[in-house]
Amino acid sequence: MTRRSNSLGAPVAARRLSFREVARDLNSPHVRRELRTDWSMVLLYRAPGVAAAWLCLRAGMGPIGATLLGFALALSMPAQAGWLPLGLAVWTVALTGALFQVLDCADGTMARLTGRVSVRGADLDFLTGMAQWILLYVAIGLLADRTMGGGWGWTALAGIGAAARMLARLVRDQVGARVPPSAPGPVTARQSPAVLLAGVSGLIPFLALTGPWLGWAVMFLLIYGLLDCAEGALPLLRRGYG
Repeated sequence: MTRRSNSLGAPVAARRLSFREVARDLNSPHVRRELRTDWSMVLLYRAPGVAAAWLCLRAGMGPIGATLLGFALALSMPAQAGWLPLGLAVWTVALTGALFQVLDCADGTMARLTGRVSVRGADLDFLTGMAQWILLYVAIGLLADRTMGGGWGWTALAGIGAAARMLARLVRDQVGARVPPSAPGPVTARQSPAVLLAGVSGLIPFLALTGPWLGWAVMFLLIYGLLDCAEGALPLLRRGYG
C-alpha cells in the first residue's frame, strides 16, 4: 500500500507517532555527537524540539515545512528590533531566536523519524541556519543602537561579526575537507576550550536581553566570530596538513 503525502512532504502515517516515539531521537547518535560539538543546542533546545516535532507531525507538517517556518520567524527579527517598542523588542527577538533553534532541532528529528532525509532538506536547513545568524546578529546590533544611541555603529559591528561567523564556516568546511576524519573520543583538557567555544551559539539569542550591556554583547559577537575563524584554521598549523 502506498502512503499518501501532504503538500509539505510528510507521510500521513507520521501523524500517528506517539510523543514517546518522537522523544527517542534524544538518544540518537546524532544528538550524542552534537553534545560534543554544540552542547548548548542539546541542553536548551533538543527537548523542546522534540515537542515541536511531535506537534508539527500531528499537524501534518513535514521537515521542510518546519525549516521554512523557522526561516519566516528569522526574517522577522530585524523588523522586531527596529520597529517594536524597545522594552518589547528585546524579548521578542530573544524568544524568536530561541524558537528558531527549537524548530531547527525539530526539522532534523522529523526527517530522521519519517525517513524524509534528503539533500534538498539538508541544504535548506544549512542555508536558513546561516541566514538566521546574520538576521539575529543584525537584530542585536539594532537593539544596541536603540539602547546606546550613536546611529548605526553597533549594527555595523554586528554585521561584521556575522560576516566573521560566515567566514568561520567557510574555513571549517574547506580545512575540514583536508583533515582525515577520526572517531570521537573523550574530550581532553586540551580540547575543552574549543568544545566550550563551539557550544556557545545556542546562548546568542539571549544577548538581546543584556540591556545597557548590549554594546558589549555586540563586541562579544565580533570577537566570537574571529575566534571561531582562528579555531577553524588551526589544522593548517599541523604537521603533514594536506
